Amino acid sequence: MTTDVQESFYRRIDAVLRSRNDGHIAWFLKDRQYVRYDLKADKGVSGPKEIAGNWPGLPDSFTRSVDAALNRRDKPTVGYLFKDDQYVRYDLEADATAPGYPKSIADGWAALPAPFKLGIDAAVNHQSDPEIAWLFKDDQYVRYNVAQDKLLAGPKPIKGNWQGLPDSFTRRIDAAAPHATNPTKVYLFKDDQYVRYDLQADHTDPGYPKAIRGNWPFFD
Repeated sequence: MTTDVQESFYRRIDAVLRSRNDGHIAWFLKDRQYVRYDLKADKGVSGPKEIAGNWPGLPDSFTRSVDAALNRRDKPTVGYLFKDDQYVRYDLEADATAPGYPKSIADGWAALPAPFKLGIDAAVNHQSDPEIAWLFKDDQYVRYNVAQDKLLAGPKPIKGNWQGLPDSFTRRIDAAAPHATNPTKVYLFKDDQYVRYDLQADHTDPGYPKAIRGNWPFFD
């Protein structure tokens, strides 16, 4: 029997951060809690636990309802967490927030369009270029070179450019997660559902959306 906190993970995911790009462990964050998840084994391995006290150095505002997370594939020990108009850089090897954070998105991601500087809904890495990511905001997205702090494309509407997505997924995507073994596949989450997207084919895989419940066993 799940608790109310556990139940909330099946209703919506806030953000997903992978432990390292060469690893298969990810943290799923929701409200004030997180779950450690083994993507390869496809099961939760610990949690839920409080973010506060377990993510060293995070500002208090980042210990609840994180907006988005992104790994640096060109620097596997670096991850980012976004909250409102700020972000932190997290050292995945040291397991600590880097000194000098939080910073404003406007300062650290200067080439982003103005609406994206006020907050990020979700982010996902490019499948073949380690410097590039897609960032989502409301019903739009951008293609961004993280290493060079350079806008490559967008903003563009999600609808019509991310093929096969259900209509509800074309605005305010909640979170994105990598596939355990296939870098061309990612998962996008919206409310209590998710889709698997093939970045190489540029199309949602058949049979989606599916319910988070019953397909993501966060808890024993």
